[in-house]
Amino acid sequence: MTLGLLVAAPAAQADAWLREEGRSFLSFSVQSTAKGPDFGTYASLFYEYGLTGRLTIGVDAGRNLASGDTSGLLFLRTPLSTGRSAAAFELGLGAVETAAGLTAALRPGLAWGRSYDAPWGNGWVGLDASYALYGTGAGLGKIDATFGVNHASGALSVVQLQYSAPSSGRSTLAIAPSHVVKLSETLFLELGLVHEFRNRTTAVKLGMWTTF
Repeated sequence: MTLGLLVAAPAAQADAWLREEGRSFLSFSVQSTAKGPDFGTYASLFYEYGLTGRLTIGVDAGRNLASGDTSGLLFLRTPLSTGRSAAAFELGLGAVETAAGLTAALRPGLAWGRSYDAPWGNGWVGLDASYALYGTGAGLGKIDATFGVNHASGALSVVQLQYSAPSSGRSTLAIAPSHVVKLSETLFLELGLVHEFRNRTTAVKLGMWTTF
């Protein structure tokens, strides 16, 4: 698996809002090909903690269970603006390991989000942009656009467009709809699909979220 495919896998769930001070969010998901070229089952781990009111820290990691390719980043997020419309800057530092070896990774990013109220309920829209730089000299740009709906039951419906552009290779565009079911006050189940248009690949995604 190339660096672009590895780091483009949907591990990150960062947005423009910070985690509340002293609170944590943890998610684990598995994504597996259902139709089209099989790039392997991918497992993702995402954790963030509200260190202060203006600083969230976290871990963004993933592993391809077929190839063994692994990525791991420690990140910091700080607000640029707050409120109903918010913006944030994030910086991640870590490493990626593939068959070619281990290389360092630096990933700066910007995020914008806005909450809304509509006849069908309330929710949010968001835009996240990042560019990962690797010790090999390669790079990967990503832009994710998100539309989310909060349901009265506590469930969430989310649709995301995911654009990835590696410095060497062709860009990709995917659509990723998902529904998140509230199991308890702190535990959620995510059921989703990811369809990547260029390779005509469809994957299913199963995840668990918890807050504490």
